[in-house]
Amino acid sequence: MTQQSLTSRDPAAPEITAMAEALIERGFPWMRFPKMLEQHFVNSGAARRLRYFVITGLLSLLVFDAFLVADYLAVPDVFAFSAYLRLVWFTPTALVFILLGLLASGWVLRHIPPVAVEMIVLLSGLAAAASLAVIQHQSRSPLSQYYHVGFLVVLMYGTVVQRLRFWFAVAYSLCILVMHLAGIWLTPVFNERLMWPIMLLTLGTVAFTLLSNYVLERDQREMFLLSLRRKRLLSDLGAVHLQLQHLSRTDALTGVNNRRHFEECLQQIWQRARHDGQVVAVIMVDVDHFKAYNDLYGHAAGDRCLEQVAQAMAESLRSPGDVVARIGGEEFVAVLPNTQGQRVEQAAERVRRAVQGLAIPHAGSRTSPVVTASLGVAWVVPAADEAAATVVAAADAALYCAKQQGRNRVATPCGA
Repeated sequence: MTQQSLTSRDPAAPEITAMAEALIERGFPWMRFPKMLEQHFVNSGAARRLRYFVITGLLSLLVFDAFLVADYLAVPDVFAFSAYLRLVWFTPTALVFILLGLLASGWVLRHIPPVAVEMIVLLSGLAAAASLAVIQHQSRSPLSQYYHVGFLVVLMYGTVVQRLRFWFAVAYSLCILVMHLAGIWLTPVFNERLMWPIMLLTLGTVAFTLLSNYVLERDQREMFLLSLRRKRLLSDLGAVHLQLQHLSRTDALTGVNNRRHFEECLQQIWQRARHDGQVVAVIMVDVDHFKAYNDLYGHAAGDRCLEQVAQAMAESLRSPGDVVARIGGEEFVAVLPNTQGQRVEQAAERVRRAVQGLAIPHAGSRTSPVVTASLGVAWVVPAADEAAATVVAAADAALYCAKQQGRNRVATPCGA
């Protein structure tokens, strides 16, 4: 799996979030997550960590070269050699890696795994420690025995300044400790009375720097886990909010829009049509003799009937901008933007035929042996001072005409 595919994973994916929740509860004393979560943790912070390595690496390099002053005072007999090691060998090599991370960070993130970047930082610290060991071994100055203090600075560089991952920091500290012991053993001039004080000082520095490193990484990992949980909670909250919004605008029985959503959509369509000089059409639908249907077949059957009518109506009006809603009881309405004349009547006729085509038996109807619907249509180009209720009232008047004319038909306002 590539780094890019890992970083593109949803940070709040259920399996990752479940792992994060479990680790928050039980902890992670070994500073290691399960493989999938560990990869996500490492890759998610790779860019930020690379920037940090570059900045602290550059500052540390300046400090490393500034220690030429200590070389001049403590090991003056090999000062030229130490200057060569620091300025000619170590500094240019370190600058190559620093500039690569600074100027080609995108390439580094795409092609070099984070663990390899971590290893480069570790090796840079070990190289600095090795240069100190070599300088100390070459010197015959009586002050060279105090040169061991420089290992403490290099030790803090990796564990506290660069903040190597904890297990890298442990390996790094052990390597520095070995170099330190070898330096004591190989130093030509060394006061044995200084051995234990320097050893205790070094061991204490190792213990405290590793403790600091452990606490820093533990807090970082905990913040990462908490951020995953927070993202998941926000995602769930957003989904619930959208669901509540949907429910607040949807008729619970039929699944089409409710009156509130219809009125909001009508207002928006009306304003847009007024601005563009377009037509707004409305179709009012009423299920014929629905009270008789309820009385004869029961309310449960009535509810199923309304569901089927709503579905048939929604399927008959297929234009993207059409809005279908139930506005109460057995009454439905549809808004058709930029539609007029014969096209509106054809759309209404499709709805009428679809309802009749359901072939729902209705023995209590005086119009047909099956459930039917009456429809009224109206359309208007909104005037500047005209309200959206105008076209609704006109469609309602047309519906009244359809009922007066015998029901199960499409009508325009009487006399239109």
